[in-house]
Amino acid sequence: MTVDKSVTHRWTAAGVEPELAEVLADPMVHLVMHRDGVSPCGLGQVIAAARAALRRDPCPCLAA
Repeated sequence: MTVDKSVTHRWTAAGVEPELAEVLADPMVHLVMHRDGVSPCGLGQVIAAARAALRRDPCPCLAA
């Protein structure tokens, strides 16, 4: 098996993260989701709810 080094080293720098779509396209992520009983649809609903909450209040942790 050959590994594309440009892909492997893309995420080694601090502050650099893959796009969510790229993470969710990873077959290993799908295996872990399946093992944990998480469906793509269910995860999509959680992500949509989190995005909506962040649009309403971008940093609820600072609310006092």
